[in-house]
Amino acid sequence: MVCCTLLACAALSEPSLAYEPQVQQQLTFLAAKQLNRCLEGTAIPRLTPLQVRYVAKSAIAQAQSGWFPRFFRSDYYDRAEHSERPWMWLIDTRLHGRFNQLDRQLQDDNKLSDQYSDLGRIVAYLQVVTSPAHVVPVNFSRWWRFSFADRFDGYPINEGAVEQRLVGTCTTLLEAPDGSIDEVLSDTASTTLRAVQRHIDGLPATWQAFWTLAEDPAQFGEYGPAGNNFGRRTEFSCGSTRCLLLDNDPLYDAFALERHVDAVTATLRAMLWLQRRQPVESAAR
Repeated sequence: MVCCTLLACAALSEPSLAYEPQVQQQLTFLAAKQLNRCLEGTAIPRLTPLQVRYVAKSAIAQAQSGWFPRFFRSDYYDRAEHSERPWMWLIDTRLHGRFNQLDRQLQDDNKLSDQYSDLGRIVAYLQVVTSPAHVVPVNFSRWWRFSFADRFDGYPINEGAVEQRLVGTCTTLLEAPDGSIDEVLSDTASTTLRAVQRHIDGLPATWQAFWTLAEDPAQFGEYGPAGNNFGRRTEFSCGSTRCLLLDNDPLYDAFALERHVDAVTATLRAMLWLQRRQPVESAAR
């Protein structure tokens, strides 16, 4: 009976990997657009429209895999050891095993279509680790409350503001050492964790009011006193006083903008990693 109830809840919830599909597609297209700007006049081949669509399609497919496999795995970052350990040998809550497998697979691919499809799946994970609930991490599925997602993941993108923040970043991007895809994952997750621990501007509280880290980095965190209310009006205790955030508060906008820029930057870095390994003539395919 319990098993049937859990399966029914899983079927109804259809949780996504992290960002909602339209948000994820926007992030991917913004990264491709910016990368091609950066590659103008260089010997590195630019992304073709077909390659971009392979990436975007695979990223969304990764996020929208069937409910049954997602019932037996979640996609949380392990800030303790970046390990590949499942829970009770069945339910794999950490993303690292699948990410590492895709990384190895990408490096072994010979066909261009396979390379960009695998890149899309990797991009999905890189974008995941700009979502605080997946990196702290917090188990956001509350089937008894009919809640199956973290509210940050559906927060809309301000495309104009993201593009403005990317202006002038090409030199830094192209001159950075050519590291590994795994470094992109760890760098991006670390940036998200630092952001969660920063103070909310003008308030005597950090963003851990929403996502509270566990003292033991191997353990899951939990929702703080503000709860799963990112983007909504919420009032919560800030020590000896009360803190208040309003619906669509500018403080939410600023925090989300930073995470969305990070998501585009991580996607950019992964795309550039692959483009640097392509022969010039592949740009025309």
